[in-house]
Amino acid sequence: MLNLDMILKVTWVMTTVGFAVLLSDYLRLRQQECRNITDASVQNTEKSAEGPPKLPDRDYVQQGSSVWCWGDNNTDRMCKFSNLCFSPQHQHFVFFHGEQTMTHGIHNRFQPALVDLSSVPDHNTQYFQYVDLPVSALRDFEKVKIFPGTSLIFNRFNPDNLMHVFHDDLLPIYSTLRQITASDLDPFNLNTRLVVMEGWRPGEFVDLYQMFSTKDLVFKQDLVNSGELACFTNAYVGLSKATTWYQYGFKVPQGPKDNITVTAREITQFTDFVCTRLGIEKIDDTESKYIVLFSRRLNRLIVNEVDVTIALAREFDMRVVTLSMESHTVPQQIAVIRKASMLVGVHGSFLTLAMFLPPGAVVVELFPYAVNPEHYVPYKTLANLPGMKLTYTAWRNTEQQNTITHPDNPWDLGGIAHLDPAEQDAILRSTEVPRHLCCRNPEWLFRIYQDTVVDIPSFLKTVHTAVNDAETNKQSPCGTSTCQDQYKNIYPGQVVDLTCQIVQSSDGRVGLQLSWQPPWNLPYLNAKDTKYEVWIQEQGKASYMPWILPFTSHVFSEGIGAGLDYNVWVRCIVDDTVVGPFADAVQCSTKGS
Repeated sequence: MLNLDMILKVTWVMTTVGFAVLLSDYLRLRQQECRNITDASVQNTEKSAEGPPKLPDRDYVQQGSSVWCWGDNNTDRMCKFSNLCFSPQHQHFVFFHGEQTMTHGIHNRFQPALVDLSSVPDHNTQYFQYVDLPVSALRDFEKVKIFPGTSLIFNRFNPDNLMHVFHDDLLPIYSTLRQITASDLDPFNLNTRLVVMEGWRPGEFVDLYQMFSTKDLVFKQDLVNSGELACFTNAYVGLSKATTWYQYGFKVPQGPKDNITVTAREITQFTDFVCTRLGIEKIDDTESKYIVLFSRRLNRLIVNEVDVTIALAREFDMRVVTLSMESHTVPQQIAVIRKASMLVGVHGSFLTLAMFLPPGAVVVELFPYAVNPEHYVPYKTLANLPGMKLTYTAWRNTEQQNTITHPDNPWDLGGIAHLDPAEQDAILRSTEVPRHLCCRNPEWLFRIYQDTVVDIPSFLKTVHTAVNDAETNKQSPCGTSTCQDQYKNIYPGQVVDLTCQIVQSSDGRVGLQLSWQPPWNLPYLNAKDTKYEVWIQEQGKASYMPWILPFTSHVFSEGIGAGLDYNVWVRCIVDDTVVGPFADAVQCSTKGS
């Protein structure tokens, strides 16, 4: 750029004509510079008017697919893919190997699969695999549809059953999305696309899945019908199993799963999210409570349901609200259950909605004749999760004359007419269904689809016991669940300033005086009792001497000898159960004593 001051300094000695020429040249250059700036501004404006940057297209896939997995095997592994594609003609996922391809954590890929597509572990209908292709094969796919942004690819396990919908799908979806979408500003966002690949029809509960995304659900049939190679630029495959609590008996009889990790905190976070998305108001503790009775209209009937309703209302002087799948939507049921003080129903998937009950509520599960409540406990396990603060009880029909069987039903609704006469007779004479595997045991199906005449006196006695227990539990409001829920286990840190020095008694014996300061986070733990565990090990030996002390300084002389070297560790224990980490070992010596 020309400097006008310099021009003026030079031209003051020039003639008027010369000055005029230089000034004219300067002005011409300034005009050209202004035109250039204006043209550039117009070009930038035109670019801005073109809209956002161009979305990825098939050229983006040319760089190849990539995958990063974490976990040891298909049951505990999740994977993140770049450019994972689905071929509608072959109905297989496709992984294109190109110059930019990366793979990590895909060991044991075929033993038996890379990932479980659902939260039900190691079920052979839920395995995920992909087919490998060189990126050059992309030219054989005439049409390619790109799904930009983040996608979560999974299977629903049984989308027609409310227990499976909530336990196997919705809770794991929520947990998984919190893991993959959490940010500094928001622990959960709704921008992830849900891609549902098991192949079932959308189903009556499809709106519950749509709660988790502002984008339309994508179903396998949508991808197949499109005829286009579908490529997901950023896809997570599989669902977290951290929030499940039950196994359905595919390998051993059904029951609580091993190593349950979910607590009331995760359940409450989930139910609060669902209620917010459904527009259900928060609980008002001042509102009057009522009893909810779930009414089945097609099978597993309570034959004397009216009598049961009247008996509950009279006995507990409370209003009884009747819900059913036929007359109420799931959001309507949740809104009612959210403010109930008791939930009553025959064993069935509706009782999963007990997770929406307020703290202190009672769950009463009814079982037909010959069905042992201790063998079928998904809802008992839910109610007893740490911190749920629910009181659970089960009533069982023990009178055969109070049951109505349906031997001529279809087999999947409890019919046994298709069995040989000897097997039918054995089932009819049995007084308890033996433990069994899922899912077609004829005796289990025959008994669970019975209708029941509830014995009012024994039923009310069972309910009274639970109500009394709930009142007692309000003094320490954990219901029949344990209060030692994991999310309250805030662990003490390491002790600090651990020191040791040699001491010698008047009789010549040597000892080690150990001193330390409590963990700096101890004041935040509200500990009722604090102790310290001390390990002293003579160097070169495998054994050690342990002590438990209530103080932070002590002279140890027992087992301590002169002229030896020792390793010392100390850790903090809170309320006898919450154990912190050992501080770094300190070396102590009695040499020279």
